[in-house]
Amino acid sequence: MNPSTTFPHTGLLCTLVAVLLLTLVPASLRADIQQRDTLSRRAVPHSLPAPTADLPYLRHRMMTSPAPVEIHQQGRHLCITSRYAQLLPVYNASGTLYSSFRLAKGTNWLSGLPRGSYFINNRKFTIN
Repeated sequence: MNPSTTFPHTGLLCTLVAVLLLTLVPASLRADIQQRDTLSRRAVPHSLPAPTADLPYLRHRMMTSPAPVEIHQQGRHLCITSRYAQLLPVYNASGTLYSSFRLAKGTNWLSGLPRGSYFINNRKFTIN
């Protein structure tokens, strides 16, 4: 069964839901995102300088968290502080989405990531 023939307007429905959710975001949050998080909201460019061993080419844009977060690494653990509940996308060294983690408001601990390099909000973190 092909979902696109069963539900032909699924793409339109997803777009409408996304637009509706954006309109529900408080204006103060949108202003805060624009003022405080301009650096991490920048997309990773499509073409990078020559690849190195620790930074291969990234061929697509990586998404960042919708609201600002503070990330501190403590050994193999990441301490992530967020003022809002949100999803945080984590990419592996090749730029492929590894996983999206649900953050609660306040302090969140992310542990258990396999050894390697990860990109979170366009910042590189290495788990040893």
